[in-house]
This record gives sequence, C-alpha cells and structure tokens, in this order.
Amino acid sequence: MAFINRKYKDSVFTDLFGSDIKAKKNFLELYNALSGNDYKLNEVSLERKVIEQSLYKTFNNDVSWEIDGKLIVLVEHQSTINENMPFRCLEYVTRIYEGIVPLQKRYAEKVYKIPNPDFYVVYVGKDKQPLEQELHLSDAFYKKDSSKLELVVKVKNCSDSRSLPISRNCDILKQYCQFIEIVEQTFNKRSPRRSFKKAIDIAISEGILSDYLNRKTREVINMLCAKYDYKMDIAVKKEEAFQDGMEAKAIEAAVTLVQKYNVSPETAAKDMDAPLDKVLEKINS
Repeated sequence: MAFINRKYKDSVFTDLFGSDIKAKKNFLELYNALSGNDYKLNEVSLERKVIEQSLYKTFNNDVSWEIDGKLIVLVEHQSTINENMPFRCLEYVTRIYEGIVPLQKRYAEKVYKIPNPDFYVVYVGKDKQPLEQELHLSDAFYKKDSSKLELVVKVKNCSDSRSLPISRNCDILKQYCQFIEIVEQTFNKRSPRRSFKKAIDIAISEGILSDYLNRKTREVINMLCAKYDYKMDIAVKKEEAFQDGMEAKAIEAAVTLVQKYNVSPETAAKDMDAPLDKVLEKINS
C-alpha cells in the first residue's frame, strides 16, 4: 500500500542537516567542507530558511541556512543531476528573498540589504559524475551574450563514501553516505520497514550516525518509507504505461506522482518518461 505522511516529508538528508536538534552543527561542518571555510558554531549566527512545501513543490530535499549575512542553499540529488537546477534555484531563492524583504521595503528609495546566495548540489547518486562541476543559468539562454543575469550551482560528487573527496573534514556527510549505502544494500521491497530497521541496526552497531539513529529510529524509518514508496510507485506505473503502450498513461502517472509525493513536475515527467509540456498542461488544466 502506498504510504506518505506529511509529518515526514523531509528526507533523512534534510532532517540531518536542516531540522534535527544537531542540524546547525551538522550543516556548518558540511558547508565548511564544501566551501573551504572554517566557521565555528559559537562564532556565527545561523538561521534556517524554509519555504512552505504545500505552496512550493520544486525542492523536497533542500537545506537552506543564512549564515552571517550569506544564504546557503544545499540540495541533495540521489539519481541524476538535473541541468535545470540553476533555474530551479533562481525560483527558490526568489521565494526566500520574498520572505526576507518586507513588502513596503521593496518600494522604498533606500536599498534593503539581502544575504549573498551560494548554491550547492550534494550528489550521492550512482551515475558516473565528475568530482566537481558547475551548472550555469546562462547555459539555458537561447544565446549567450552579455546578459547580466547569472546563477551558478556548484555540484559536489559525494556518491562513494570510500573516495569522498571531502570525507577527511566532513565526518557527518561520510557517515550519511555510508548509511545510505547500507539502506540500499539491505532494502527488501517485500518488507521495507523491516529492512530499514535492519539497516539502522547495522549502522548503529558500526558507529554510523549512531546518536542520530538511536534518537530518531521511528522517524527515519518513516522518511525512508516515503522515499522508497515513491521509487516503487514509479516502477509499477512505468510497467503499466509500457503494457498499455500509451503516452497518456505516462502523463497521468506523472501528474499523480506530483500530487501524491510533492515532487516537481520535471522530476515526475523524467521518472515516467512523459513529455514535460503535456504533464504541465495536465496539471494546470
């Protein structure tokens, strides 16, 4: 039976680096490793920035913090790297700025200061990718010219905990990747909850995220169930669409995924091999 609980809409990544009681410490360790900075927890101001997901469905695994006047947006990718990420980050950061700048200040003569943005994708998928790469908003323009609008997303490949380039100075991310590997290895689609509990027990016994997993065993199982329900739903719906041989079935399935799992239309269309324009048309009809 398909399962998703709105209380557990966060992924483990989002919870670990965004919502958990130790998220500030975890985030700062990760950001220092990604950026090369050396911020100390007791020396900086940190504030979580969250967009209401019921109003904005593009990002599900985002972690956004303002740190000493700088806005950091981290996004986890577990399958393929989306080359539309710069545009999606543009949409996302605009929503955050709307929440920062009071409406009346937008029309004032004096400039209202906003935090400098920095964007990272933490890639933990299985496809072969460079250790580091950049995605540019300008790559989406019809023609590259002297246009002043640009947004750069830095993609860090953290898919293998054994060769993780930043593992030496980011133990929490290394442990997270190790845990995800254990989850993948032990997953059993016939008894997912039992397999997730087994993965948690193995991780704890090996000292991987042991404090976090001991505190939040039930929550982590629910978050993993939501994620894997989506993956299994995709497999079922793709098989149905293939058997029916109908594009319309794939489009319908993609729309259902958007509504049921709060994923973006782009993600659902790609996962279902459905034309994005027709998925969007169906959603907006």
